[in-house]
Amino acid sequence: MEDRTVGRVFQAPDGRRYRPSMFVTLTLPSYGKIKSNGAPVDPGTYNYRRAALDALHFAKLVDRFWQNLRRCSGYKVQYFAAVEPQKRLAPHLHAAVRGAIPREIIRQVARATYVQVWWPQFDQAIYVDRLPVWDGSDYVDPDTGELLPTWDGALSALTDEDRAAHVMRLGNRLDIAGIIAPSADADRAVRYLTKYLAKSIASTYSASDGFDPDYEAHIDRLHEELRFLPCSEHCANWLRYGIQPKDAVPALRPGACGSKAHDRENLGVGGRRVLVSRQWSGKTLGEHRADRATVVREALLNAGIVAPEIERLAASVTLTDGEPRFVWQDTKADEATYARVILESVEERARWRQQYEAAKSRSAILVGAGGGPSG
Repeated sequence: MEDRTVGRVFQAPDGRRYRPSMFVTLTLPSYGKIKSNGAPVDPGTYNYRRAALDALHFAKLVDRFWQNLRRCSGYKVQYFAAVEPQKRLAPHLHAAVRGAIPREIIRQVARATYVQVWWPQFDQAIYVDRLPVWDGSDYVDPDTGELLPTWDGALSALTDEDRAAHVMRLGNRLDIAGIIAPSADADRAVRYLTKYLAKSIASTYSASDGFDPDYEAHIDRLHEELRFLPCSEHCANWLRYGIQPKDAVPALRPGACGSKAHDRENLGVGGRRVLVSRQWSGKTLGEHRADRATVVREALLNAGIVAPEIERLAASVTLTDGEPRFVWQDTKADEATYARVILESVEERARWRQQYEAAKSRSAILVGAGGGPSG
C-alpha cells in the first residue's frame, strides 16, 4: 500500500501534467422483470424480500466495496458519493473517485464484493396475532412465560453449519467514466452529486407524469415487506421471530421500529444520503459544522441580526480560575414542562430559520443592486 489518498499524476507528450479522477455508478442485481414505469411485470414472482433486505444492508455492501477497492488499487482511495433510488426502488450509488484506477480492476472488485449478514434466522414469523410480554427485565412468551432468547444468546447458538441470514452482491450494471478537471464533465459530475445534499429519498418515489396506481402498488408491496424485517440488532421486529433485540427495552412492538428505514418515504434507505470518505476534505465533522455556523452568522450579521449563542441548560455552574465550568446532569421533567420546552425550542428554531432566509434574500437584493451590507 502506498501512503497516498489521491491518484497518480500523469504527464502528456507536450509536458502537461494532470491527475484524472473517475465517476463510478454501482447498482444492485435484478429482482424480476420490470416495466417502463419501474413496476414489476409479475408482482407475484418479483423478489420483494430480497429487494427489501438488500436496501436495508446496502450501506454495508458499499463499505465493503471501498475496502476491497483500496486493497486492490494499492492506496487509500477517497470518494464523494450519493445514494439514489432507481425507478424500480432499488438504491444505487454514484461516486466521484480521486484517482484513475484501471477499469478492469474496478470490475473485478465489483464482481468479487459481497456481504454476509450473520444474524439469527428470521424466515418464519412466530408471534403474529399475539406478542411477547415484558416481565420487567426480559421479553417472555405470552402463554408459557418462557424467556425468549436474548440477542447474544441467539448469536452464540449459531454453528459453523448454519447459513448466513442474508447474502448480497452488486449487480452486473457498472458504469465507469473518466473525469479531468477543469472540464464540463467535471462540473456536471459535481452538480449531479451535490444536488443530493438537499434532496430527500422520498422525493424520488413518485411518478413523473402524475399518479400511477401500478407504481404506487409497487411501493406499497415493498413497504409492507420492509415493515416487519429487522433493520439492525436493536430492531423491535426481532420479537416477531421469537428473539429479544439487543439491549431490549419495554414497549417494543413489531412493525413499529423507530428506524426511518421502515418508513414508506425511505423504503430501506434510512441512513445517510451522502457518503464521504473521511479524508476527502481533510476536515473533521466538527470543523464542517463550525464552517456552516460561520456562514449562517455572517449572513445574519450582514442583515443586521446578531445570531444568539446556543447553550444547553446546565444543572449547575462553578467557577474555575474565574471561568465558568458547566456540569451536565440528566434530569427528568414532568410532561407539561417537557412539552413546553420542546414547543419553545421548535418555535425558536423556526424563528432563526426565518431570520436566516430573510438575511439571504436581503443580501441577494443588495448584491444585485450593486450595494453592500451598508448600502
